[in-house]
Amino acid sequence: MADTYSSFGKFLLLKQRSQDGLGTLWRAGEMERDSFRRIVWLRRFDQAGLNRAALAAETAVANQVSQVLKATNVVRNSVCGSEDGVPYVAWDYVPAQPLDQLMARAASEQFPIAIDNALLIVEKLAAALAAATAVELQGEALVHGFLVPHLVMVGNDGEAMVAGFGLARGLRANLDRVAVKRTAAPYLAPEVLANAPAATRRSDVYSLGAILFQLLCGQPLPADPVGRAAALEHPALAFDEGPVPADVLAILAKTLSPRPDDRFASAADFKRELEKLLYGGAYSPTTFNLALFMDRLYRNEIEQEDREVQRERALDVAAHYQPPKADEPEAPPSAPSRTGMLAAVIGGVVVLLGVIGYLVLSRPASPPPIDQDAQKKMLQELVNTQVARALKEKEDQLNQELQSEKAKTEELRKQLATQKQGPAAKQISPEEQQQLQRELAAREAEQKRKEDELAKVKQQQEAEAAKARQQQAQARAKLALRPTAVPTAISAPAVVPPAAPTQAPAPAAPPQAPTAPPAAAPPAPATAEVPVTTGLGSGVREGDLVDFTQVDVQPQNLVETKVTLPHTVMFARSPISGYVILRALVNEKGGVDQAQVLRGLQPPRPEIDNACIEAARQNRYRPAMKDGKRVKTWITVTYHIVIQPPR
Repeated sequence: MADTYSSFGKFLLLKQRSQDGLGTLWRAGEMERDSFRRIVWLRRFDQAGLNRAALAAETAVANQVSQVLKATNVVRNSVCGSEDGVPYVAWDYVPAQPLDQLMARAASEQFPIAIDNALLIVEKLAAALAAATAVELQGEALVHGFLVPHLVMVGNDGEAMVAGFGLARGLRANLDRVAVKRTAAPYLAPEVLANAPAATRRSDVYSLGAILFQLLCGQPLPADPVGRAAALEHPALAFDEGPVPADVLAILAKTLSPRPDDRFASAADFKRELEKLLYGGAYSPTTFNLALFMDRLYRNEIEQEDREVQRERALDVAAHYQPPKADEPEAPPSAPSRTGMLAAVIGGVVVLLGVIGYLVLSRPASPPPIDQDAQKKMLQELVNTQVARALKEKEDQLNQELQSEKAKTEELRKQLATQKQGPAAKQISPEEQQQLQRELAAREAEQKRKEDELAKVKQQQEAEAAKARQQQAQARAKLALRPTAVPTAISAPAVVPPAAPTQAPAPAAPPQAPTAPPAAAPPAPATAEVPVTTGLGSGVREGDLVDFTQVDVQPQNLVETKVTLPHTVMFARSPISGYVILRALVNEKGGVDQAQVLRGLQPPRPEIDNACIEAARQNRYRPAMKDGKRVKTWITVTYHIVIQPPR
């Protein structure tokens, strides 16, 4: 079996998934002695004739970016390097399809991509680019700079992820190569193809529009300007399904304008405009429907790949593994130190708050002041949640590794006992017996190391929990000194609704971080106003963002959308139960502009968290009121998830 695979530095190449003008894309395993540290997607920039030195020069920047850019629609744990002169980028494996291959498959199978799914894919890509603009690189907001479908993965669960942040300069240096230009030209802005000194946020917007055009029309934009202009005059949907709808065409026309100043200023602006279209009533995009589309298009391949990956995870790769070179440090371990983990978590929170700040501050008028204590408390809760989630993920991983070590150790013990006592004992030389004993001793030492590491993680979890309790106690003590206490959050009805309270609870201090959901505070009636000191003066206008503690009338739920869970979790082998707590921005019209996970399921189930986000964004409310004006405000929404395996 070992002869079936070939190695590439610390990676074992398991299966080639695609080949294009940039190189090859593989499913690979990152080796660690006799097993895999992780399964990855590995893109090798091994196309003949590439300027590999230009790409290799950007790997340090790309690795720096991957440490701070953490977002749902960005590939996870990306690492760049070079092996035998071939640059590469690798990231965590998730069951997915390269977007260029997906579009080619849809064309060859005559399987149209619905408008809803096309818009949703591009919205997810825009979310990745919007998150990136909150990260500074060399004093400027980070842009992708080379967004092509070959660096995009669409998950079988309906998510979409972008790879290649930080590599744009090295990739653009290869645009004079015929293969690279043929691959990338349909998706890059005219100024980028004309060798502009640097890509911009507006050129990234153009790439989003070019990808949307191909998703809708079934063919890429022509590379030459004249052909592009002609293609955009009267674009038609793929497979003769009629012209592109006028509302979508208006967005396409602005996004694909040849003049940068005529486009949306950033991916965040483009995403906001796209959301108005997506959630304005004409379309019904859901991650579940996108996952269903992926299942229909790739059903046989998905099942086959699942079997292949399960088999590959169990491979003994000792024959292929080579220790890292002295001048080439081994990749960072999957379990970061507390300092590193906190840095990554805080970096992710800063990115999240940066995006929120950008979207809020982009209004022409100055936003109203925000309660600083509430903002600090929210940031601390986000950090605590992320740290707890990271520790839980590490605990689960260590438990799995420990069980695997125990199984291997027990197998070696049985093998050694059988060889000593059975008829085959005479055929085993003393040297072979000693070798088995050494292997057994090494396994026992590794098992002990895993047990010690697991104990440390549990101690750290207890310390973090104690720290969180102390912070909450301090917050309650501080809140008690205020002259007036008001509720800080409301909870929407859960998927499995709890019993309704018989009366409205008295305003109380913020609850401790829940293992069960916080009690849902019923919204105040529209006629009852909560007398609070707003600190905003009399200048509140309709549509202003007002802190929840400052509103006179809280949002009231009018339409509750049930969570549509992915079909992949409906047939789980073990029960799933827990709470997903979201933070939702209710606008002045009662719609939900944004929804973000504050606390997800434990152990983490991102597909369920995302389904809750989709449901929350479709809820409708009677908007919050301040000084008789309808205003925006953030609320919390809690969903109770209960899934019983089929009998």
